[in-house]
Amino acid sequence: MIHKKRIVSCSLALLIPLSTAAFAESTPLEEVEVHGQKDTGSMGLDEDNSASNRLGLKSLAVPASIELITKEEIAIKADYSALSAVTRATGFSASASPGNGGTSMSVRGFNGHGSVVQTYDGTRLYVGAGTVTFPADTWTLEKVEVLRGPGSVTNGVGAVGATVNYVPKAPEYTEIQNELDITAGSFGLRRLAIGSGGSISEDVAYRLDAVSHETDGFFDNADEQRKIIAASLRWKAADNLDIKLSVDYADIDASTYWGTPLVHGKIDEDIRKNNYNVDDGIVAYEDLWPRLSIQWQINDMATLRNESYYLSAKRHWRNVESYEYNPDSGQVDRSFYLEILHDQKQIGNRSDVLFNFDLAGMANRLSVGAEVNKIDFTHENNRKYGGSSSVDSLNPQAGKWIDDVEYETSKDFSSETLQYAFFIDEHLQINDQFSVVAGVRHDVIDYQREDFARSNGVDHDEPAGVMEDDLSGTSWRLGVVYQPLENTSLYAQVSKAVDSVQSILTASTADMELAEGRQVEVGLKQILLNDRLQYTLALFDISKNNLISKDAFGEENQVGQQSSKGVEFEVFMAATDTLDINFNVAFTDAQYDDFRKGDNGEIDYSGNTPRNVPEKTANLWANWQFVDSWMLSGGARYVGTRFIKDDNTAELPEYIVFDASLQWRINKDIQLSLRGKNLSDEIDYVLAPYGDQWILADGRSAEISMHYNF
Repeated sequence: MIHKKRIVSCSLALLIPLSTAAFAESTPLEEVEVHGQKDTGSMGLDEDNSASNRLGLKSLAVPASIELITKEEIAIKADYSALSAVTRATGFSASASPGNGGTSMSVRGFNGHGSVVQTYDGTRLYVGAGTVTFPADTWTLEKVEVLRGPGSVTNGVGAVGATVNYVPKAPEYTEIQNELDITAGSFGLRRLAIGSGGSISEDVAYRLDAVSHETDGFFDNADEQRKIIAASLRWKAADNLDIKLSVDYADIDASTYWGTPLVHGKIDEDIRKNNYNVDDGIVAYEDLWPRLSIQWQINDMATLRNESYYLSAKRHWRNVESYEYNPDSGQVDRSFYLEILHDQKQIGNRSDVLFNFDLAGMANRLSVGAEVNKIDFTHENNRKYGGSSSVDSLNPQAGKWIDDVEYETSKDFSSETLQYAFFIDEHLQINDQFSVVAGVRHDVIDYQREDFARSNGVDHDEPAGVMEDDLSGTSWRLGVVYQPLENTSLYAQVSKAVDSVQSILTASTADMELAEGRQVEVGLKQILLNDRLQYTLALFDISKNNLISKDAFGEENQVGQQSSKGVEFEVFMAATDTLDINFNVAFTDAQYDDFRKGDNGEIDYSGNTPRNVPEKTANLWANWQFVDSWMLSGGARYVGTRFIKDDNTAELPEYIVFDASLQWRINKDIQLSLRGKNLSDEIDYVLAPYGDQWILADGRSAEISMHYNF
């Protein structure tokens, strides 16, 4: 098991005197920091979005579908996890399980971490075996930026469906300000979050955030604890030189709930809260993420930006993961006793120079840069994933994992990956109404894998096999924006992205080329009524080829293709001075154009819908300040049916989930909030299928919190 680190207690100890010292000279936070009483919603069409470009362009100037989720919106809805926050964005739905870190998502017909890239502070997280767990808590975030559609020009391989960039809170040159948030709720929820930031001197500022989150869990024996520290120090070394050192740390013991088996094809209310995992199950993550950022304004025309970073990610799973209801015995048959350990080290650097100059009388912004990442990854597991047992479906006696396992855990394989890329991004303002955005990026990946126990066979002191592979691909985009009015943008974009058909760090087959995705998108963005009404409309058509598909002779070839097309609409309206509404809806038609499986490629899934991809999603949220100092908020999220298998013979049910909150601002510094989640106690609130069981979301819950600024 991953042991708790002294760094957590030490960092919390450092936070207490720092906050105490700051208390004497503190000033109240601006109202924007108070949950629910100011800036309760917006689409951010007139704000920068670094997920979509590195040019400092506002959303209206970018020919792509962009969305912004602010920390104020996250706080009102109490979306503590990144998954909960992002799946309120247009077209997103969850496909999360403990096996993928609880963060996998689907959008625009494409599913999983291979097609929906997640970045932190603009840096790509190359995490092994599709397991992304960072950021571990939204308290440390300033905002979440979403780019729908291919984003490989900005973030490289694996961004056909979307890019999600988590922007952490950063030091500001202001007077020191502090905040405390205490929450208690259903299922033993206990949450303490502390934040502090401001100027230490004229040239030095800091930001420090810490979270302790504990819950007994909605499901039996599914408690969860996480300790989070995010610290950064900013130094204005010169008028034109800014340096920032940041360190994030997360220690997580996640829920060991791996799903609920179906009884006669559906979820049985009598066993809904049962956990069929063993008593000593483990789902543990530990991440350390230091980074150094430098911004040097060389002159009026050029700015150098450089970020160096290091990631240490450790994972430990030890569970029995497969459950099947036996109608003859009334028991649940368990199998797939699995233990896996990951140890990953990533070191990287990204640099670019941003030029701002006139080109033939036209304003021009140009970013030219490169990045490099070196990743070492080690995978351990038990052999053959043996073991089986049966437990009573109504009152399971879970037992111990170690009692039923025949094979010990040992090193399976290790890999070394060297990734580097070169990129150019440009924005040319042709005249007051027309602008062009273009970019190109070339990625190269050198990969080597050593198998110490090929096919989970006999252990070897020396590698049983060595595999080497070289991958490369070029991404590009070209878009045009027409602004007939300052507050209106019509755009069109064509783009190409590259994607890996295997996990970049754990690939087991050589000579597989990168898949290629191509998109055509047109859209409209507009701000009306003095910013009281904002909306976007987008139509897209994406195809992704070079997927693995079998031919008539049973050979695996990269001839497969998947496509999707659809329409997305989002609107924010401040209907009155006290009422605002945010609504989004997406319709997606996705299918396999060419996909065969079976021993001789005889099973043809062409024309079928990909797994975990809903045709319809929608989200609604409203904030109503019905009297001074009181605000009522509420909304719903809807996800349509999704197929479980490629043959489209079974599907997950659609669901609608209702949430609400009531906020009372006692004074400018103290606010109380009462929240309810999944108010209808939707039993079909399914995050993802997992084998023959379903990963269910929590049932109805309530919580109360106090937020204090000092």
